[in-house]
Amino acid sequence: MIIKGGYAGKILKVNLSTKKIESENLSKEWVKNYIGGRGFVTNYLFENIPPDIDPLSPFAPLIFATGPLTGIAPSAGRLTVGARSPLTKIHGDSNVGGELGVEMKKAGYDVLIITGKAENPVYLQVVDDKIEIKEANWLWGKNTIETTEMLLEKFGDREAHVACIGPAGEHLVYVAGICVDAGRYAAECGLGAVMGSKNLKAILIKGTNGIKIENIKEFKKYFGKTLALYESEPTTNLARNIGSNFLLKTHNNAGALVWRNLQYSGEELGEVTGENINEKYVTKNRSGCYLCSLGCARHMKINKGVYKGTVYNVPEYYTVDSMGPRLGVKDLENIFYNSELCDQLGLDSTSAPSIIGFVMECYQRKIITKEDVDGLDLSWGNGKAVTILLKKIAYREGVGNILADGIIGAIKKFGPESEKYAMHIKGLDIPPKDPRAGQTYGMRYAISTRGADHERCSGVSSKAGQVVANIDDLSPEDSMKIFVRLEKYVTEINLMNVCTWAWSSYSTSMDIIKKKEQYMLGIFNSATGLNLSQEDIDKATERTILSERAENARFGMRRKDDYPPKRILEDPLMIVGGKNKGKTIPPCYNFDERLDYYYKYRGLDPKTAIPLESKLKELSMYKAIDELKKIRKG
Repeated sequence: MIIKGGYAGKILKVNLSTKKIESENLSKEWVKNYIGGRGFVTNYLFENIPPDIDPLSPFAPLIFATGPLTGIAPSAGRLTVGARSPLTKIHGDSNVGGELGVEMKKAGYDVLIITGKAENPVYLQVVDDKIEIKEANWLWGKNTIETTEMLLEKFGDREAHVACIGPAGEHLVYVAGICVDAGRYAAECGLGAVMGSKNLKAILIKGTNGIKIENIKEFKKYFGKTLALYESEPTTNLARNIGSNFLLKTHNNAGALVWRNLQYSGEELGEVTGENINEKYVTKNRSGCYLCSLGCARHMKINKGVYKGTVYNVPEYYTVDSMGPRLGVKDLENIFYNSELCDQLGLDSTSAPSIIGFVMECYQRKIITKEDVDGLDLSWGNGKAVTILLKKIAYREGVGNILADGIIGAIKKFGPESEKYAMHIKGLDIPPKDPRAGQTYGMRYAISTRGADHERCSGVSSKAGQVVANIDDLSPEDSMKIFVRLEKYVTEINLMNVCTWAWSSYSTSMDIIKKKEQYMLGIFNSATGLNLSQEDIDKATERTILSERAENARFGMRRKDDYPPKRILEDPLMIVGGKNKGKTIPPCYNFDERLDYYYKYRGLDPKTAIPLESKLKELSMYKAIDELKKIRKG
C-alpha cells in the first residue's frame, strides 16, 4: 500500500510535561482501516484511553486530525478535534472549519497529538518541522479574539492560523470550546477544558509545503463534477442567500423549533428570522471555509441602539435558536451580543444556553429560587440575565461554578426533581430541532456516540421537492434502513473531513447523495493513488462507529443511555402558533422498535448496545474483541 498524495504523511506528538517533541510516519494501517479525521481520532482514543483516566488528566490526549481531502476538495477546510469529554465522560470529538487543518497539512502533519501539562501557560508554534513550546503568560486571561490577534502580530505573518481557548477553557469549564481563526469553533464536548487543563493557551501553525495530488487529470474531473452538482442543487442558494438561519422559520412552521427548553413550538418568531437578519444586519460580505463553494457564513453590523457600531459574525441557526427561542428571548440584538460573548469567552454557544434553559425551567417550576441563582430573575426571555450567567459560567463565579460542570452537574446540585427538565442524552444537550417533529431522524440524537447530536446523521432536504417519501410514514424497519445508510454516509464525510452542509445535510435526494459519494471516492483515489473501493470506505465507517461504541462501553455506556428524556417519549409536542396552531405532535412512538432495528443493522447487541463479536470479526477488529470480552464477563 503506497500513499502517493492527499495525506501529509506524518503524525506530530508533543508532550507538554516532558517537552518531548517527536514525529512519526502516518500508519498505513490507520489509513486503510480508518481513512482520516474522525476515524483517526476514534482509533487513537480507543487504543490509548483506559476507562479510569480523568478527561482533564495530563495523561489524557488531545488530538487534532485532518482528513485526506482536507485542503484539496470542494468545501474541505475541516479538522476533527477529539478527547475523552469532561462534559459527558465518554467519547468526545468536534469538527471545525476555517483553515487550521489545511495549514497543518501544509506544515507536514495529518495528526497532532498533545499530552502532558505545562508548568505554566504555553502556546505551541508549528512552522513546518520547527516545533516550539513557548511561554504564554502574556496571553493568559485574554479572550479568543485578543489571543488570536496578539499571536499573529507577534509572529509577524497573518497567513498563519491559530487555535486557542478563552477564559472558559482556562477555568476548565465543561462547555468550553476551541476557537479557530477567531470565528470558527470546535465547540461540543468541552474540549476547550481539555486544552486548558494542559495549560495550553493556543496553537499557531504555519506551513509552506503543498499537498500532493497523484493523478491531477482525474482529480480535476471529479472536482469539476462536484462543483457542477452543487450548482444544480436548489439548497446551494439557501446557503448563499440566507445561510442556516432559513431553518428558523422552516422548523418553526413545522413545529420543530425548540422553545423554552422543548416545552412547545410554533410561537411567533417576531424579528428572529433569517430573512430579517439578512435584511437589517448583514453586510454584503459573506465567506466560507477553505475552498468553500457555498459561503454560508455572513458578517453583520448593528447600526443603532445599545450595541451600535458593533461588528459580529452572524451566528448560525443552532446558536440563534439556543440564545433565542430556547430561552424565550426575542431581542435579536441581545441574541447577537450573547453569541459573540460566547465566542470571545470560549463557550459553546449551544450547550451553554441549553444549560441556562434547563435552569430557567427549574426556576419556572419553583424547584429553585432567586437565592439559588445569585439573585437573578431567570424568567423566560430575560436576555440580560443570560448575559450575566454566561460570564459567571466562563469564570466559574457563583452559580456559574455549578453550571460550568454541565447539565449533569447542575442536576446533582438542584436535586432529582430537576432531572425531568434536563433535555440531554448522555450529558450532551438536545440540539435546536425537537426530535418529536421528525421521529426517525430524531433517532440521531439517541444513537450518537458523543451524546445528543444532529451531525452524526443528516436527512434529505424537502427544499427541492424530492424527499425520501415521508420517512416517518415508513415502517420502523424500512425507515431505519435509510437512517443507517445516511449515518454511514455522514461518517464517511467525517473521515474525509469535508463540510457536512455542502456534502450531505441539505442534499435533495438519495440519488444526489449517491453521486456525491461517487465523486468523493473519485477525488480520494485520484489524490492518494490508493484505488480503494466503496466497500473499503464503508468498512472504515463501520470500524469508526463501532470503535466509538466500544470506547463508550468501557466507560459504562449501555442501551439505557441511548434513550431521550421522558418528555420526548411521553409528552406530545404542542404547536402554539402559525398555520398549525393548536395541533400536537405525538411523543416519540415505536422508539424501542426503531432502536432494535438500528442495533440489528449496526451490529450491536440489542440488550446491551455493545458491538457484537461476530461483527467485530467481520471487520478484523481483534483488539476490540479482546477488550469487550472483559466487559461482557463483568
